[in-house]
Amino acid sequence: MTYTITDITELVRYHLVLSASDDETADNNLRRLVHEIEQLITSPRRDEPVGWMACEDCGAWVSSELFGPEAAGECDDGGFRCTECRFAGEEP
Repeated sequence: MTYTITDITELVRYHLVLSASDDETADNNLRRLVHEIEQLITSPRRDEPVGWMACEDCGAWVSSELFGPEAAGECDDGGFRCTECRFAGEEP
């Protein structure tokens, strides 16, 4: 028997969400399912997950996908400054 994505989603909803004793258990069930599904992906994946950091000066959020090579943008104290704030005092 072949199942559609909708059929599988309903099975997941019933067995992992609605049958859970509380919301936390349901969330943990879904987390585990997503982890197992990620292991099935056949295409190349990024080695590092995407993260977000806030600029220490202006508060802008920047995706780790935009960090420069060799951690460009990171400060000596472990913080982060966006490109605009890092080069604000320099002339073009």
